[in-house]
Amino acid sequence: MHDDRDTRAPNTRRRRFVVLAVFAAVLLALGGASASSAQHQPSGQPDTYVTSWDAIGSQAFTAAGLTPAEGHVIFAYVAIAVYDAVMAIEGGYEPFAVEVEVDNASPQAAVAAAARRILAHHLPAQVATIIDPAYATSLATIPDGPAKTNGIAVGEGVAQLLIAKRSGDGFRVPVTYTPPSPPIPGVWIPTAPTPPIGTYLGRMRPFALDSADQFRPAGPPALSSKRWAAEYNEVKEIGSSSSTTRTAEQTVAARFWAEAPVQQARRSFREFVLGRELDVVDAARFMAMISVTYADGLIACFDAKYHYAFWRPITAIRAGETDGNEATVGDPAWSPLLGTPNHPEYPSAHSCITPAAGRVIARFLGKGQIDFTIPSLTGLGDRHFATPKDLEYDVANARIWGGIHFRSAVEDGAKIAKKTADHVLAHYFHKSRD
Repeated sequence: MHDDRDTRAPNTRRRRFVVLAVFAAVLLALGGASASSAQHQPSGQPDTYVTSWDAIGSQAFTAAGLTPAEGHVIFAYVAIAVYDAVMAIEGGYEPFAVEVEVDNASPQAAVAAAARRILAHHLPAQVATIIDPAYATSLATIPDGPAKTNGIAVGEGVAQLLIAKRSGDGFRVPVTYTPPSPPIPGVWIPTAPTPPIGTYLGRMRPFALDSADQFRPAGPPALSSKRWAAEYNEVKEIGSSSSTTRTAEQTVAARFWAEAPVQQARRSFREFVLGRELDVVDAARFMAMISVTYADGLIACFDAKYHYAFWRPITAIRAGETDGNEATVGDPAWSPLLGTPNHPEYPSAHSCITPAAGRVIARFLGKGQIDFTIPSLTGLGDRHFATPKDLEYDVANARIWGGIHFRSAVEDGAKIAKKTADHVLAHYFHKSRD
């Protein structure tokens, strides 16, 4: 596949977009001090502003104590605002949501301002301690002058327009899940006393997909089927906390993929950008491509999760005698290797998004080899993947080895990931046509 990363229109070939009047009303409040490692760089040089602000976002997200479902959506908002702000200044690729054009503006200042505005909107409690101090430090690395001032205005304006455009998209709208009482075989029962995670996600307006149910899978196997029995017994054996058939390497893999998923994914994306020394355009474009795909993959995933509301292994195996299948022997004392996430089993959320990373990276690089490393956050050792299939295999099996998913959930989740990635890449992030 052709690599189209480095060919783009120069600043003199400006797209035919209108500078929106909202920029005139942008408030350029720059206060604070501390915490960004970004340095000023001219266009075309390896960029660190995009990754620096992704790291600041990760710090703020972690401090906020939010769920992964919230995190992947927030990072999509950030990445879109950053990408559209950079495209308004540098051009070369079609914007995603906000179409504007300016001259004589610093893309680095636009990155900082756009990211700051989105993070402040969604993580207001972290503004004083993390976001604004980092913003002041980031801006201090950019020489004062019209380019800096214009860049800040672009970033602020694009972010404000995106916030307005996404208003009412369903993010964090309260949705109640009511489990059956008494329990019904096959139906999900929450596995923690805290509220179920992501109940609103499947009702959100996606970023790129036509609808949340666009790629809804056919559903988990019938409890009376041979497939159900095979999947049940597979997890019962290898996913048990006391399994004697799971290897040491499989245990490490399961624990690796149980690390904080948003923080782990974002760090891997930053390392990809920095390791390949991408400039501000390519860095912003890559982060937007993968962040939109992850958010929409998760939206599609949770649509299916709460549509089918299928029980988790910890519930199914302990109640195996109730499913009407003679081949599934229950074990009331069974426990999985990993803690069970508090949302329905089918399909697997990790499988709905992680294989998409391989798909996006392959398209971005224009080749089948991705050479993508995902770091461990807990000292288990980084894991390197040569191809998208290697990544898909590892994360899928790890969820079974950890005892939290059945095989249909990871297989159908991976289909969502790949279909979502293909849809996003087919419709967005293309070279501009003029």
